[in-house]
Amino acid sequence: MSGPLPTNATMTERPPNRQDAVLDAAFHAFATYGYRRTSMDDIARSAGLSRTILYLHYKNKEDIFRTLAARYFSEALRDMEAALRHPDQSTEQALLAAFVAKDGKFMDVVLGTPHGGELLDAGMSVTKDMLERAEAEKIAILARWLTTLPMADGIGTPEAVARTIIVASMGLKYPGQTIAGYRQAQAQLANLFARAVSR
Repeated sequence: MSGPLPTNATMTERPPNRQDAVLDAAFHAFATYGYRRTSMDDIARSAGLSRTILYLHYKNKEDIFRTLAARYFSEALRDMEAALRHPDQSTEQALLAAFVAKDGKFMDVVLGTPHGGELLDAGMSVTKDMLERAEAEKIAILARWLTTLPMADGIGTPEAVARTIIVASMGLKYPGQTIAGYRQAQAQLANLFARAVSR
């Protein structure tokens, strides 16, 4: 992999604070070492804190991972909704923008670092409840947007179509997939669904 590891710092517009610094450091450590090998010492050192100070704020690395996931989901959902509402874009452009927004920077790490698969597995196990709520909210956001379109007859309710789109987009991640291939597949999927839903 060339270039620096992506960090979560670009995912937020808030002024930096200690929690953001810890979460950004944790994101970098998880991407560098993988979830299993990352220790609280690694995160504390990367954040410029002592282990004692870190433990005052977080119980363990699972607690940090869940807090990092909560920030990621919150920002991804916000950015996805904003992408769909952006004016002067086609249905296809809106869908592609929403696909990219819902990934945040996480997918760059999953598909661009040796530990991406492990992070994806950790996300599925450590944050399963949060992931399920976020996926449901993604479907709801997309369904609300679909109600504003002149949808083709006979393709289903906005909720059903939104669920199909989100599930299909999740299927674009597979072992060996590259970030370039993933983005190309997202563009193809946006094109297909834009043609399918438009009257």
